[in-house]
Amino acid sequence: MAGQYEVTPEEMQAGAKQVFQVNEEVQGELSKLRNQLAPLAGAWKGSASVSFQNLMQRWDQNAQTLNEALRGIAEQLEGSGTAYQAEEEVQQQSMSRITSELG
Repeated sequence: MAGQYEVTPEEMQAGAKQVFQVNEEVQGELSKLRNQLAPLAGAWKGSASVSFQNLMQRWDQNAQTLNEALRGIAEQLEGSGTAYQAEEEVQQQSMSRITSELG
């Protein structure tokens, strides 16, 4: 049937694992960059310092938002894979029971 997607629970779990790994890598890179920028805080004075601090706060907030979004995607994939597998097992048990009852 056109337009249908097919995926296995294993593929969903693998996708979740990959998103978790990518998130770790991204957070590591963001942390490294943040650590490189931190020493610059002392270089700014007056209103420039305030602007720099505000920018770094936004940086931290956006990094956290990205982390939460990627983690949420991974958790949803993981949960969907688990639910899909459980539903498959229920369907197999139902078919086995029906087949057994029909003789």
